[in-house]
Parts: sequence; C-alpha cells; structure tokens
Amino acid sequence: MAIHFRLIRNEIRSNKHYGKYFAHTVKGSEVTLNEIEQQIQANCSAKASDVRLVLAELYDTIRHELQSGHVVNLGELGKFHISVRSIPVADPKDFRIDRHITGFRCKYSPNGKRYESHMGRLAGHIHHTLTDGCKAKHDAGYGLSSNGRVQPHC
Repeated sequence: MAIHFRLIRNEIRSNKHYGKYFAHTVKGSEVTLNEIEQQIQANCSAKASDVRLVLAELYDTIRHELQSGHVVNLGELGKFHISVRSIPVADPKDFRIDRHITGFRCKYSPNGKRYESHMGRLAGHIHHTLTDGCKAKHDAGYGLSSNGRVQPHC
C-alpha cells in the first residue's frame, strides 16, 4: 500500500517556486460505505446491516452534537467541530446575523500528538496516527532518473 504521487511543475509565474517541481497526490478509487460495511463484516462478528445501523446513528448523533456547538472527539479518528463564516464589519454594533453570517464549515482535526522540544527538527510538529505506516510511490507522468532529477516520460 502506498500514496501515489506525480511530480507537477509550478506554472505560476508570480510564485517564488515558479518552474520547480512538487509532489501532487494522485487519488485512488473511492471506497463506498457499502464496501466499508463489507470489510468490517469480514473482519468481525458484526453483519453489514449492523454496521450500517450503527454508522447511521453515529451520523445523526454527531450532527446533533455539532449543531449544538460541541466539539465531537472520536478518539483515534480525530475531532470535528463547526465553524462560522462571516463578512467582517468595522464596528461590532453593525453586525447582523442575517446579513453577515455567510455559512458554516465542518472542520476535522485528525488525532495527533505534538512532538516535544527535545525531539530536534520535529519539535512542535504534530504526529497524526492516521498517517502511521504511509509510504509514497511515484506514479506515471514524470519519472525520476537514477540521480534523483525529474525527467518527462516519453
């Protein structure tokens, strides 16, 4: 298993990295809820219908808690919360919900732990358990030569 990527050239002339190549994730196929249910059914004693029932109830419960203003912490999976989007005003007295609130966003933060100061270059960064074991694999598009330089496939 690996996360596939392609090397893409930055074509934005005003960007300080113009002309340089960067890794761009190539997404795999989509896994459906039905496929997840089948995988869980194959791995434990719960039937796919049991999994669907629990996930449907989990969705309803999470939605209710988020819309009540709570942060929903799902342990290893991470946390969810809703944030407000608005148009700025110069004076707080001028703020009107019906005019200045423009929408809402559901925010997700994967579970993680901040590296401590004694950990060198990692200090302050966050380690996310969902990415444990990830490996990268170069995909078609541009190739890397033996010296690590990028060269287009012909």
